[in-house]
Amino acid sequence: MAFDFALVALPGAYSSSVGALMDSFLIARDRVEHVFAGEEEMRMETQLHILSADGEPVVLGDGRSFPVDGSANGEEPMAFIWLPAFRAGGREPLERRLAEAGPLIDWLRRQSEMGAVIGASGAASTLLMAGGFTSDLAVPVARAMQPLTRTLFPRQPFEERFGLVDHGHLLIGNGMGNDLQLIIRVLERMISPDIARWLSSIVGQDYEEKELLAPDPMVARAQLWIEQRFTGPINMAELATHLSTSPATLNRRFHKALGLAPKAYVGQLRFQAAVRMLDKSTRSVDRIAQLVGYSDSRLFRAMFRQHAGMTASEWRTRPRPKAKTGGT
Repeated sequence: MAFDFALVALPGAYSSSVGALMDSFLIARDRVEHVFAGEEEMRMETQLHILSADGEPVVLGDGRSFPVDGSANGEEPMAFIWLPAFRAGGREPLERRLAEAGPLIDWLRRQSEMGAVIGASGAASTLLMAGGFTSDLAVPVARAMQPLTRTLFPRQPFEERFGLVDHGHLLIGNGMGNDLQLIIRVLERMISPDIARWLSSIVGQDYEEKELLAPDPMVARAQLWIEQRFTGPINMAELATHLSTSPATLNRRFHKALGLAPKAYVGQLRFQAAVRMLDKSTRSVDRIAQLVGYSDSRLFRAMFRQHAGMTASEWRTRPRPKAKTGGT
């Protein structure tokens, strides 16, 4: 079961594209540790590995040497792999780079076959084109890069309308302007929607999914308040006071907007958090119960069975559909 993320540092990579994942991961980690703060220190189990093709430090586009943790050739599965945008340098330098990228492309293909999601920005998408990952996908390419890319990949379909394409196992942006939006989508899918929304608020990206935040402003504020506290005791009277309303009015408007009461919404958040931990961590069921707000694991087990129709242990060991594979 893959939990970890990998950033593959590429020669000539732009610092902002490298930093987009590093900074976003830091914000997500800090948020997870804050939400699940308790008597014991809570650490996010997902780790970020900084890799290069050969395990050696990489010279970025600004000339600085960038240290890495290891090489992109291991067999440990990754949940997400980030290929940051880099300086293409013209046709001949890019052709040489792609000709030398065989081992890296092979590693990406093996990772994709094990279920990894791969994200690429700008010129890094040419690695996916060269590896055959995008044969059935229209790739977004920045206008300045289109003549070069069309020359190298004349049969590759290109996306002319959008700067970001989400194909499930591939997320490709046409350049650094879309890096944060792409990574927010990854965090939504692999960490949690509320963490993704928190990141978007920190970096100034608009991110309000209709199914996540209610159109009623009071209810939306209540949702955000609850999301920051759902792992601990929730006092609805305190929430109503915070919103300058009465518990009865809050309950009525909450139910009208979302079809459930605030307390049921708390249970829903706890269940969703428990599911993510069961799927993406090795923590025990009892520890997960504590982390999502249940001091009595029996109450947690009853809640989980009510929501899922099975026990937490059965959920963790259930058969899962195989992920799509990339490549040809």
